[in-house]
Formats: sequence, structure tokens, C-alpha cells
Amino acid sequence: MKRRIDLIDQFADLVVGADDPRRLAERTLEVVMSLSNGRSGAVFTHQDGKVTLFASKGIDQHVLDAIQTVWSRFRESFAAGETFYAADLATDRRLKASERGGAASLAVVPVFEGDDLVALLYVDSLDPHFCTAQDLERMSKFSRILAKAVGDTGAPEPRSGRSEAWETYLERTPVEDMEREKLLLLLNRNEWNIARVSRLMGVTRRTIYLRLQRYNIPRERVPKTRPRAARA
Repeated sequence: MKRRIDLIDQFADLVVGADDPRRLAERTLEVVMSLSNGRSGAVFTHQDGKVTLFASKGIDQHVLDAIQTVWSRFRESFAAGETFYAADLATDRRLKASERGGAASLAVVPVFEGDDLVALLYVDSLDPHFCTAQDLERMSKFSRILAKAVGDTGAPEPRSGRSEAWETYLERTPVEDMEREKLLLLLNRNEWNIARVSRLMGVTRRTIYLRLQRYNIPRERVPKTRPRAARA
């Protein structure tokens, strides 16, 4: 095991000179997920008390919900350098059933640059107990690279094209703002049909109502746009 940790240290020293910060974060994320057999993963930058998506692989709405919940409840622990690990979400009482999403277990590792918390590394799995103590230590080792990537990211260069603009938006928008806008978009596109939106998002109708309250979104009554067929 000592040799394996040493190899990770060597890898970290090798890649910190990479030129593209976001690509460095993405590749590091891929390696971490491969080593831990993760289902999905993400790097969220931290600034002014908010977390913002920086790099990701295979994430969904459940991940955005989970990171926001974990961050809001355990931010002081992250600031103190503590890792959050839920080995079995089916029995872990720190998260409610509606907040567990599709994963069976998850880990969130704080990323520091010096004494400053600059990011969070998120990895989850479909299997419970997917991380050992050595796996969590390994993630902490890789956080050195992520700190480098986040620290080297300056103002985004001008880009053209709708996909690039959307990508930039995702990087610079706090998670809670993304959730609110996505919910509003789906509601407006589906004429505020709560049942339909809940199916599209893979959550219950109660969850939709709770999010309307959380984001102070007043419920609207939108007239149906499809005319009914005239009776003969």
C-alpha cells in the first residue's frame, strides 16, 4: 500500500504543470472514479459561501440535490478539513430518504489551497461501502491536483456557439440557482403540470412542492394551450 500512495504522489507532481485547468480537473476526476468504482463524480468550486459546478462526469439532478444538502449541513466540517462519507445511504440518518437520490453511497472530500477551502470533490456509487479508509486517503491525495486546477482557472476566454455559452453558464452559476432555473424552465414548458414535471425530474410531487417553497416560487395557474377537440 505504501508504494501505491507513493505512485499517486508522483502522478500528482507530474500533472500539476498541465496547461488546461478544467481538462486537468476532468482527467483527475476520471482517475479517481476509476480507482473507486464510482458511478458519478464532480468538482464544485467554493467561493463566497456557495458551491459551483466546475467539472463533472455522469451527474444528474440527484447529485446537485445531494451536494447542496451536504454542503448546507456540513460546511463547517469541510472548512475544518473533514471528509463526508455516507457508506450506506439506506441507513445513514444524516440524509433523509428524499435526499439520497439514486446512489447507494457517496463521499465528499474538501479541497484546500493552503488554508483556504477552494472546492469539493464528490464521488458516489451504486454499491454501499464503496470506499475504504485507503480510498478516502487516495481522494485526498488527488485533491492536490484539483486545488491546482481550480487555482489556475482565470476568467473564461470568449467563446462562440450556444454549447460553449451553456458550458460557461454551468461553471459560473451556483448550484441552487441552477436548480431554481431548471425547475422554472420545466414548469413553464409543461404548463405547470406538477405530476408531469415530477416524472421528468425523477422525484415525487411533494418534492416539487417543497422546492417551490425553498426557492420562493409562487405557484402559477397557466391556461392550457392545446384546444380541445370540438364536439360533433
